[in-house]
Amino acid sequence: MRIFLGLAGLGLLLTSAPVNAASLCNCCATGVAENCSTVCAPAKPDPGQCIARMNYAGEAVIADGENPLYGISLLGLDLDNAMRPELEGVRRLLEASRRGAEKDRKNSERDFRTGKIDDAALVVNTKRYEDAIVNYYLGLRAYRDRLAAVPKK
Repeated sequence: MRIFLGLAGLGLLLTSAPVNAASLCNCCATGVAENCSTVCAPAKPDPGQCIARMNYAGEAVIADGENPLYGISLLGLDLDNAMRPELEGVRRLLEASRRGAEKDRKNSERDFRTGKIDDAALVVNTKRYEDAIVNYYLGLRAYRDRLAAVPKK
């Protein structure tokens, strides 16, 4: 019994730990967040376009309704200069973000069942979740492509 309680406590500790290895920056032609200015400086998006770039030294925020996978496409995610330690940070970010999106989906469904949100809000939240899962797989593809290109030490 003590073993199960210890494992459960360890699981809670690990799931509540912040993702410090990397964060996603939304580099838009119209403006960039202050913590992403150095990462986004080399990016030259066209007017009205946004590009996702990795900030390997950043800290991602994953909270209720807030997730790096929301709001930007990872189709053109550039990991060309990433080495294995940075790629591990990308993998951790993607996995933590996916878990956060799953949690938001479950909370949204629970809120709908209990009458806290209506059909329209559920549709919006479901679309946001589906877009996040697409972004997860796009990011995972970029991660795997780069991992295959990085020589093992």
